[in-house]
Amino acid sequence: MELSFRPLTLEALDAARAEALCLFIGEDERPLVGLAGLVDWRLAGRLSGMIRNGLLTGAPGEALLTPAGSRLPFEKLFLFGTGSARDPGELSTRVLEGLRRLSQAGVRDAALQLPAGIPADEGARRLVEEEQAPARGLLFASDPAQIADSLAQTGAARPPDRRVVKVSAPDAPGTQPPPPREPAPRSGPQRYVPPPSKGPKKRR
Repeated sequence: MELSFRPLTLEALDAARAEALCLFIGEDERPLVGLAGLVDWRLAGRLSGMIRNGLLTGAPGEALLTPAGSRLPFEKLFLFGTGSARDPGELSTRVLEGLRRLSQAGVRDAALQLPAGIPADEGARRLVEEEQAPARGLLFASDPAQIADSLAQTGAARPPDRRVVKVSAPDAPGTQPPPPREPAPRSGPQRYVPPPSKGPKKRR
């Protein structure tokens, strides 16, 4: 996965461009914080409403696909539950499982934030190394420059076929943002099931 970085702010969220937004939510993450909290704010509490209605629980293995709507610059919104996991290794496993499901769904680029229990530099390194994930990732973090610097320092240890890590430059003053996407058709959240793998066709 090729990474670029954004600070964890509403302004950066509004300026982001990716096909899908991927949120990882724990069972006891109430109220929502981090990127999920910013998204909930931008959506006027829609995620909190889904939690109250039992549509979103954060249980391990939970996967929801819901329209991002016109308030977010993404086409799709994926919600993955991380349960009550606290161990960085277990959390990383669930993040990578979610990204693999995005790849199976044909998503080419996705925005995300690592769960708080994963060390940022270690988590970013695992994203770069993951082959079964969307080709490009937009990683939100409280200190994106620190993560990029950490990856750059360990770059010599990675094999040469690893994808390049990039840091997005800030927009120039006076630059007009791209026009918003057309809002997706309204529909309720759906349980997300990845498509089955294609096997060899049977001969008749």
